[in-house]
Amino acid sequence: MSSSIRTFPPVNDSWLPFKTFDPLSLLSGGWQELIDSLVVRDPKFAPLEVLPCANVQVEPYTACEKPGRLACSLCKLVSYCTKECQKTHWGIHKRDCKDAIRSTKWKPAWIVEGRVPTFINKANMSTAEEFAQRFREKLAIGLSLWGNIPAMDVVNLSNNEKDSSANLSLAFAASGDLRHIVTTVNALGPEYTGRVNIVLNDVASPLVSRNIILLLILGMIPDEVVAAEIALHFWYSVFMPMEYRVRILSMVTSLLKNGGPGEPIVTALGSRSRLTCLVPVGVQELLMSNAGPMLSTDQAQTEYERVRTAPTRLDYRDRMYMGLKPSHRLAFLGFRRFGVVLPFGAANAHFNAPNPSLFSLSGEWLQTDYADPLESWDLDKVFESGKARGAQSEDVYGCLYFFLSDQLRTFARRIREYPISFYVFNSEACALAKEIIQGTYMAYGIPPTLRFDRIDVSNIMDPNYVGPRSVLKVWGPLLAKSDNTALTGYFMNWMAYAEKGCAVDAGTAVIMNIMEAMIKNDRVQRCLDPGTTAAIAMSNLDTYYDNSKAFSKFFKDRGLESVERETKLKLREKHKIIPHRVRTPVDGRSDALPQFADDETWYRHTRLVNMTWTERFVEFAHAK
Repeated sequence: MSSSIRTFPPVNDSWLPFKTFDPLSLLSGGWQELIDSLVVRDPKFAPLEVLPCANVQVEPYTACEKPGRLACSLCKLVSYCTKECQKTHWGIHKRDCKDAIRSTKWKPAWIVEGRVPTFINKANMSTAEEFAQRFREKLAIGLSLWGNIPAMDVVNLSNNEKDSSANLSLAFAASGDLRHIVTTVNALGPEYTGRVNIVLNDVASPLVSRNIILLLILGMIPDEVVAAEIALHFWYSVFMPMEYRVRILSMVTSLLKNGGPGEPIVTALGSRSRLTCLVPVGVQELLMSNAGPMLSTDQAQTEYERVRTAPTRLDYRDRMYMGLKPSHRLAFLGFRRFGVVLPFGAANAHFNAPNPSLFSLSGEWLQTDYADPLESWDLDKVFESGKARGAQSEDVYGCLYFFLSDQLRTFARRIREYPISFYVFNSEACALAKEIIQGTYMAYGIPPTLRFDRIDVSNIMDPNYVGPRSVLKVWGPLLAKSDNTALTGYFMNWMAYAEKGCAVDAGTAVIMNIMEAMIKNDRVQRCLDPGTTAAIAMSNLDTYYDNSKAFSKFFKDRGLESVERETKLKLREKHKIIPHRVRTPVDGRSDALPQFADDETWYRHTRLVNMTWTERFVEFAHAK
């Protein structure tokens, strides 16, 4: 056997007791000695630094440890260190490489069955009708544990304060997951020397619980490489190694021992940062269930398959596959099957413990059937990271793995380098603002005099959520007075309440002009029938549609001017922090359209992710 071939055991029996115990017993001391003895071990499989050789043999339990440098010429989803390893592995790899979904003859089910696809009916709906229908389909709604717009830096220090020693107080009033926090903190740079206070709030308990655990992982595990690896899979993978689960459980139980049920809990994150959890007892209980073995592997796999392969959603899956390159179809199918963010050819047999934080207490998948971590990040940077580590662009989730690894390692380092105080809440956003002003949390480091340099409210200003007036009235007084401070947010569903908010509602002439421009720029994918061609093209019409006037009217109709007078805030015409729309310059005009440098960029951002292209981002500053 080659010296680069490593033998690994299929099962590590020392983890087996963990599968049967009650995690709540740890709070009273039970099992703690066993857990502590397991936590000190190094990971059985070290985090990947470069793309590995794909010669993994599951039955004899062996894997080549050399880097993969020779890509499979057919699919380019896997790479090998030598021709010898490639030849040895072909018997296994050919099942993937020759999968029917990679065939040039692959056709969507509605073509094979000679019927009209189910999504065609929606193509004839108005935006308001489609929006209402969306909330009646259970598989198309759910929590957004991974986010649905690319992560953004809400400080943009180089364009605003321009001072690497400036102290910053940031409020994420409806944070969702941690992607904006990770991006913002990482962007401050290694030269930053100021202090950072971050208020992190969300009304959804599962999100809050997951965010706390991620901060524990990234702040408490001394080795930033290991910390990033465990955080990556807790955040995005449906299954993970059992040893990761044990480490997470150890940290959660240590945290909960710092306070009684429902009490504020404070813990150090390394030597410089601190985490204060001001959350109800329900979130504390959820922390334990998200760390402990509350869900069997079979239960998780069955539920994941039920959602990801639901027959009623077949045409929506095939519609996406139609727009993809053959190897990307297989990569997406692989993630739908297994739910693990790793290079396609990496060893994964040890990813056999379910991630309970992605499921409800009753074992139901918490997200939509199309939830995808690719939607959370800038795909250009994702592919850059993958290329730097040896991954081909076909291996899209391998590229994502290396990108996330880089980002999370940097974030773990920042927690160690900067003095960061995290304050985590599980409150209704407007209620939290009022409580801060009333001094409710003064004893925990949040005085009523605290003013924030940035307040990000996500999309709670949407008409179907809180709305702009209520948000600005309660959070506006908490905005620090400076030329650089701002309250930021975005509108995701506004077009369902506006006139001509998106291209399909702007009239036949507008649609025809856009279609002509798309055809001229080769942006219309030729499908097997005219109806499907038109339906798929319609999903990208808004990349060519200027919705700035419709958005301005929408805001005016909702009393923007009176809200500005009441709050003494002003909507910025020229942004300084975030762009008006996805893929437009930060300092661009409000009528700027999304930019795509070339055909590949267009493909990545319109085929690999599910964007509406109607989102509008806003910045409010103090009126002068």
